[in-house]
Amino acid sequence: MSDSIFSGMKDEDYTSLAACAKERRFLTGEIIVREKTMTDTFCIIKSGKVEVTKRFSDGDEMILTLMEEGDFFGEMALLDQGPRSATVRAIAETTVFELAKNDFECLLHDAPDLAYSIMCELGKRLRDTGSLLVSHLEKKNKQLSEAYLDTVHALVSALEAKDTYTCGHTSRVTVVAKAIAGKMNLVEDDLFAIEIGALLHDLGKIGVPDAVLHKAGPLEKDEYSLIKEHPKKGEIILKNVEYLKRSIPSVLSHHERYDGKGYPEGTAGAGIPLFGRIVAVADRFDAMISDRPYRGHMEVASAVSEVKAQAGTQFDKEVVKAFLGLYESGDLAKLLTEHKKA
Repeated sequence: MSDSIFSGMKDEDYTSLAACAKERRFLTGEIIVREKTMTDTFCIIKSGKVEVTKRFSDGDEMILTLMEEGDFFGEMALLDQGPRSATVRAIAETTVFELAKNDFECLLHDAPDLAYSIMCELGKRLRDTGSLLVSHLEKKNKQLSEAYLDTVHALVSALEAKDTYTCGHTSRVTVVAKAIAGKMNLVEDDLFAIEIGALLHDLGKIGVPDAVLHKAGPLEKDEYSLIKEHPKKGEIILKNVEYLKRSIPSVLSHHERYDGKGYPEGTAGAGIPLFGRIVAVADRFDAMISDRPYRGHMEVASAVSEVKAQAGTQFDKEVVKAFLGLYESGDLAKLLTEHKKA
């Protein structure tokens, strides 16, 4: 039994309602209201039971609720005639009181206190329904984000098969870049875009010859030129993938320098996208603390000092400030330790 005002209605209120409404009966399985059809009627269940469902654009159908005697549906019809937002189907023999706008106006004239109580009840229902739909959309968005990450990890796996050095490097850069972005109070959508971009920042190295990637000694000028092409190649790979477009700056701009002496475009200062400026710090820091074919690694404290020394020349001062905040708070050491355990 519903706990709405209609399940405990006074006899005189019930009589007033019945006088203004139309009584309609439905057999089990019959559709009382079909989603997207135009209507201006509001219904109260006199007896029986119904199921309310919502179909989304991706084809998913969600059961919003089950209703029985004393409950109601179609509340929006009293506010504004328009297409139904859900389908209502009888799942037992059901009788409803149906009120159109004109019927409600009659009720408002004959029983104003009852009409006011009904409007208060409808307002509560609208708020509850909105919360339910928001929860569903948040769930769908989370599922979509997870699917995006799965796709990105597949791309990263292809890169790691080509260059084993990128395995630990990619994930460490991602963890540090996302932490810097969090320290700078970027919003959740930006944190997600940073995460994707950092995972893919070296994707363009797929197009660099193995002999250059794996060379044990310093690179020749022409070999270095090939390496410098990887940000642009990464952009080319990603530019036609709609959901990855916000992450492209992390890929294209992570080797730009704040003083304009970086590559591939020589962009300077605030002209470098923020995502690129963040990944640049994380990428350079991890490069310094990692073993390379041609040199050993630096200690973390030394690498942090080098990043600090390059603030305003190679790196954005504000990004470096956030990075140093991670280091001084101990959060950076915790991230690196947790990464080793993973």
